[in-house]
Amino acid sequence: MIFYVAHREHAYTQAVVLLYHRTDLQASLRLVRYEDAGLLRGVRAGVVIWSDMDRLTSEELKRAAGISAELADKTDLTQLNHPTASLQRFDLLRLLHADGSNAFRVFRPHQLEDPIRYPVFIRDEAGALYDEPPLLHGRPALDAAIARLDGCNLARPMVVEMIGTPWADGYYRKFAAFRVGNTIYGQHCAMSKSWFVKNPVGQLLPAHIEEIRDYIAANPHADTVMQVFEKAHMQYGRIDYTFVDGRLVVFEINSNPTVLSDPPTPFASYDPKPFADLHADALLALPQVSAPDSLAAIDAAHRAALATLRRQYQVRRLKLMLRRVLKRGKRK
Repeated sequence: MIFYVAHREHAYTQAVVLLYHRTDLQASLRLVRYEDAGLLRGVRAGVVIWSDMDRLTSEELKRAAGISAELADKTDLTQLNHPTASLQRFDLLRLLHADGSNAFRVFRPHQLEDPIRYPVFIRDEAGALYDEPPLLHGRPALDAAIARLDGCNLARPMVVEMIGTPWADGYYRKFAAFRVGNTIYGQHCAMSKSWFVKNPVGQLLPAHIEEIRDYIAANPHADTVMQVFEKAHMQYGRIDYTFVDGRLVVFEINSNPTVLSDPPTPFASYDPKPFADLHADALLALPQVSAPDSLAAIDAAHRAALATLRRQYQVRRLKLMLRRVLKRGKRK
């Protein structure tokens, strides 16, 4: 049995795989909220995956680390990631710059180190970055942005030196690969004419589609990516990276990445099933997954969480289909 521990508001990351593409995984995976993590003390065998550490308070991290320490004595229970030993974004990026892997630096706003290589941007260490942040091209702009942070809802802001250049075709690239235990698989290669790459599919050229397929099939950076995961003390997550002057440059490792965002519709531009299979098969290859050990309280909470997610994704699927129908109507 796999016990996937996540923040209560972010258990959706596995939903599309569980509900649509690999429903067989439901027999082997339980979603566990951090509030219920203490129940894991009653589990004798299986795999515990700790995620979302960046979204926890210091007290929540301390509690989770204590539970993890208790579970460590169980020989038939494997743990992936650690609530406090696994490096979060800031510490990982500081380490990768210090050992020469990354050519860019990150700072806390109150601990800037001159000289800074501009442009820079400010982001939160916690959570995902959905909207393009403004690039700041000098110290006056940076100081002004830092002065405005008091009015922002950032848990742990950090200043990041922007890095990356467009490739010969004018597109920036961001690669993403998953680690699930001993398995590394390529998830996607996003491309954009903007430095803030969020994979605008409509801008892609036919050659880009082939490039993405080749990347996923060949998984060419698996060994190097595994080394970064080892430095981060993380056995589960998704690494985002690019190449600059031929060198792999890491942006982050997300401990609770979304595997697939959208439920399937008749209008999908690609078949997501192979991606779901890569993920589900990697999870099922973990040790002790076949151990049918769970608890009634864990099972009940999991069923309730899955039922809520099912309703949410049914609504999401309906909205996606309606949006597509309305677009077709406007074209006519």
